[in-house]
Amino acid sequence: MGLFDFVSFKLPRKFLIDGFFLFLVVLVTVAVTSIYVSSEHTFYWWDYAGYNTATVNTANLFRDSPERAWRGVIESLSKEKNLLISLPLVPFILLFGESRLSYILSVSLIYVLPFRLLLGAISAKLIPVYSRRVFWSTVLLSLLIPMSWIPTLRGYLDTGGCVFVALAILLYLQDVKLKAWWKIPLIGFLLAAAILWRRHFAYSAIAFFGAATLQAFIEFVVLIYRRERALSSSQDKEVAVPFPYRCLFESAVKLGLIAATSLTILMLVAGDFTRSALTVDYRNLYVAWSLLVNDILTRYADFYGLGTWLLVLIGFSAGILTRMLVPAAAIFVSLFGVFSLIEWLLVLRYGYLHYTIHITPIALLGISTFFWTTWLTLKGKVRYFMLGAAGLYLVLNAAVGLIPLKIDLSRLFMANFPPLVRSDYDEVVKLVEFLRKLAPNEEPIYIVGASNNFNANILRQANRKLNPPEGWWKLNTIGRPQIDSRDTYPLPELLQSQYAVVAVPFQQVLPTDEQVLRSQEQDVVKVVYDAFTQNWEIARDFQLLPEQFKLENGVTVSVYRRVRPTDTATAVRTLDAMQRQIVDRPGTQLDWISLHQSIYTSANYSVSQKSNNLYHIVTNPIKNSKKLDTSFLYLGAISDKAKVTGKLNLPNKQCPGIALRLTLWDKQGKLVDSAEMAYSQKSDLGLNLLVEGKNPIYLLLEVLSSSKQDLTNQCQLEINNLAVSR
Repeated sequence: MGLFDFVSFKLPRKFLIDGFFLFLVVLVTVAVTSIYVSSEHTFYWWDYAGYNTATVNTANLFRDSPERAWRGVIESLSKEKNLLISLPLVPFILLFGESRLSYILSVSLIYVLPFRLLLGAISAKLIPVYSRRVFWSTVLLSLLIPMSWIPTLRGYLDTGGCVFVALAILLYLQDVKLKAWWKIPLIGFLLAAAILWRRHFAYSAIAFFGAATLQAFIEFVVLIYRRERALSSSQDKEVAVPFPYRCLFESAVKLGLIAATSLTILMLVAGDFTRSALTVDYRNLYVAWSLLVNDILTRYADFYGLGTWLLVLIGFSAGILTRMLVPAAAIFVSLFGVFSLIEWLLVLRYGYLHYTIHITPIALLGISTFFWTTWLTLKGKVRYFMLGAAGLYLVLNAAVGLIPLKIDLSRLFMANFPPLVRSDYDEVVKLVEFLRKLAPNEEPIYIVGASNNFNANILRQANRKLNPPEGWWKLNTIGRPQIDSRDTYPLPELLQSQYAVVAVPFQQVLPTDEQVLRSQEQDVVKVVYDAFTQNWEIARDFQLLPEQFKLENGVTVSVYRRVRPTDTATAVRTLDAMQRQIVDRPGTQLDWISLHQSIYTSANYSVSQKSNNLYHIVTNPIKNSKKLDTSFLYLGAISDKAKVTGKLNLPNKQCPGIALRLTLWDKQGKLVDSAEMAYSQKSDLGLNLLVEGKNPIYLLLEVLSSSKQDLTNQCQLEINNLAVSR
């Protein structure tokens, strides 16, 4: 056999081996995903439904009108969660349908599979032997880590961002000194793309820059040490060792260029989103999601199992001490892992499942390092015992994590994340059908409860599943406010609701739930629950209906129908009671609150804060009504004399004029004082009203027609530079 015959024989064999393993990974991915998802019998909610719904809606929009679909994607770039991450999945959804299984398979094959392959490639850069074997062994080991499956099986598609981060790391490990100039903008692009896919990958970018910077400093210190030794022993002092400060400066410039590239791309593609990300205090806004250190450490022990972390620790330690790893790659990967662990376990401490995708790569690389270090350094029975024991543990751990088993193994193994099954599925169906008949014209239904077992989103998603696309949205359930640090007082939503659905006992997120919050962060939900269960004055505007529904975990659901509108005095007393019960003002609650804001809009839609003391108010139309949003209550501190000023504007020239009324209220809901003024297109007057009285607590600003009736849409009013002098 000649040389060329030998080469032509060997190359196809390598490709066949690669093809076989790739086919095996795809087969396992499709099989596990299909069996798991097909075993579920539930109504998905919150994050478990949101990404699925957004992706399917995007695919349907592309089918109906590609132009509108692209416009929607572009408009979404200014939002915290844009539609870019859904785009690669659209062809799969259009081809295989919009079922839950189709969606999960699309994420698994388009995002998770490439991520597994990239981690295999990174492992081959870390472990400098048998690169093909290292690559495929790491990919196969990833199949035994349940947390590489579970976020996707729960509906998260965030692994798409991991693909870009892994590509950036792989490029960097191929050329740590970044001698190839083209890798600098490419790495910057990849990190920016990850952040565009999902905002929380900014923390992966921070970990990347932190690891690369610290690695440059370590190299700087090593070069100084070597240079000092060279100066004392070598005559050719300049040639012996590179100049340390020059190397440090070059590294700083290159990393700075990567950062500049990322920021430039982010500003060009999603400027509003980037400015918001840089200016919004997300730490305070999301404080409800930040668990205590003990809780998050316990949670991550449950996510992976203490045995897994032991293998990871031994793997990295043994690999570094025995020098089995490539030094530059080992330093960077270890530092990146340390920074990621500090970010997610000590600083942010968010407990949702999808944040584990920042940690799973470190766990996988540590386990791969353990297996290969054991194989290369140990011999005989000890080697096979160590590998056999570790392999058996990983198999059992994967079974414990994914198969519905109710066993307690004291955190040596991971917690159980079985397919989601509701035992009360049929009862939820009855509740949804009852509510649809009760409110056929989209009457607002306030859902009093926000747990992983019962919430407005579960009912909405159940209605979506049970009814055709053109009618599912007609069940108008109100699901916010839910969380103290993010939301507002629930008074406006309660005032507009025609029905209230109350679940007993109180339904709140528990520390053991998968979608978890810090304890005592749902007072904005609890206060409405107390209003109905303790028969507050506002609850008397509703009548209890005889129908009840029994849900799992001993939950009983009752329905209330509004029998009369809530008057202003009752609303004022209710708000005072809410403020006394909710000690700290909700995170996004402004000084002005719209009492009749449309429930179809976001919180503070009609009111925006321009500076510390100046506001902008618009009397927006209320959907499904000819009325405008015209009543605004001031919650800020006021004295016995309060003056309200602002600049008025009537955009519609056909409006004959409006009247403004300012009233002063005490906490008992008694009217203390009032003042009025008229305004029309011909008037140059600004808003200037003064009221005074003893012990006031609220100001109410109302916009009326000149005949003191409800305004029509043609008289929409804008109030600029609205200020309260006290």
